[in-house]
Amino acid sequence: MALIAGASVPMIASAETSDLIDTLLDKNILTQAEADALRQGGQTDRSQGQSSDIKYEPTEPVQDDNPTISVRRFTVDSEDGQHRFRIRGRVQLDGSHGSFDDDIAFVARQNFEPPTYGTIIRRARIGALGYMYENFEWQVEIDYRDEEVRFANAYVAYLMPKGRLAVGHFKEPFSMESSTSSRRLTFMERAAPIDALRPSREIGIMYETLRPDWYGALGVFGGQGTARDRSVEEGYALSGRLSAAPINSGTHYLHLGGSASYRQNAFDKDNDAWVPLRLRTREGSRAIDLRLVGRDDLEGVEEFTRLGLEFAYGNGPFSVQAEYTQVDIELDEVAKLIALGNNATPSNALTQDGFYVQTSFFLTGEHRNYRPTSGDFGRVTPSKNLDPANGSWGAFEVAARYATVDSGEHTRIGRGQSMDHVTLGLNWYMNPDVIFKLNVMQFDAERDSVDTTGRVISARLQFEF
Repeated sequence: MALIAGASVPMIASAETSDLIDTLLDKNILTQAEADALRQGGQTDRSQGQSSDIKYEPTEPVQDDNPTISVRRFTVDSEDGQHRFRIRGRVQLDGSHGSFDDDIAFVARQNFEPPTYGTIIRRARIGALGYMYENFEWQVEIDYRDEEVRFANAYVAYLMPKGRLAVGHFKEPFSMESSTSSRRLTFMERAAPIDALRPSREIGIMYETLRPDWYGALGVFGGQGTARDRSVEEGYALSGRLSAAPINSGTHYLHLGGSASYRQNAFDKDNDAWVPLRLRTREGSRAIDLRLVGRDDLEGVEEFTRLGLEFAYGNGPFSVQAEYTQVDIELDEVAKLIALGNNATPSNALTQDGFYVQTSFFLTGEHRNYRPTSGDFGRVTPSKNLDPANGSWGAFEVAARYATVDSGEHTRIGRGQSMDHVTLGLNWYMNPDVIFKLNVMQFDAERDSVDTTGRVISARLQFEF
């Protein structure tokens, strides 16, 4: 979970806060002018209630508040500098076309052949985020997806010179690819093993560092998201992530990291059963939505442990990254037999795992925005935005990825699946906020010793504000 882009912290600079100011400047949270002002012990020019930026006076001023609204990427500042918030959002429009071999319905465990093409609004989010009283950060973000409305982030965090303590609903700290925002991914979807095996957002409390060359996070989380079911004891998780950047000189970096998460599963007291565990991924596109790994939930799961290893290297326009993820699953033998009977696996300990390797290259000379402070990747800024009249076409990136995930060990006999997945990608950054992505994918999937293959071409238009 990264700090808020586009906002600043109105605090008085000191030797104690120097590292934090440098970090916020590096993450583009502060402008250079704001950072210089903080180091000098002051704030940006607000003489006589005016901001140095373009401003509008409200038509009906709030009593005893006198806010100043600054046009700075939809940012609102109070006159006293104690509050700042901004509105942001993203929309991802996807379309896909696929061709599939025989047995695809069997491997995907559905009784119909999949459609050959489809379109979808993959994500549509809007949220507000900000700072208040010098050292508090907050965010509320709503996700409109699949005709449902759900929370993405909803938290408040206390900022310290070398770290932050957050309470609310956000991602568990696990995996470089999972921690990177969907806006900043190289490909349209996360790699298959990460998508299938990573933890989701949960309500919890987490401490994470704010250090220039390394990142650490540790948190305790609940287990039912924001949903409420009075018959369910929701379980809990202890999750942590640690990464370091032994090479970190702007466009040249080396990232090494690891994650671990232990979870006690939720228990449904009304049905006297453990809540089914879902570890699922698709063929690479939600617009067609073939569930080739984790089609059936795991039953009788009492507890499970996730482990992950991370690597990334970049030098100028070239980058490579890889991750390995494993989930060790412990079953309650009595609950398993009650739920599954003769169809239950004979084992009470299962393992699912996978890895991916990917590489990319910017044809126009840009580079990926590696952020050692949070161990993930941020916004790509083209050297020149799309402007054909002046001979500028934005930035272009080519990429390739191989991923494999093995979920063959399943609580039900014959329900395990596995998949090898290859993706070629072309990204066109028209400007920092509008991106077109094209992915060409080939997969080989298996269930119960039956193989099938398929090919999918997917495109996405993504814009944010």
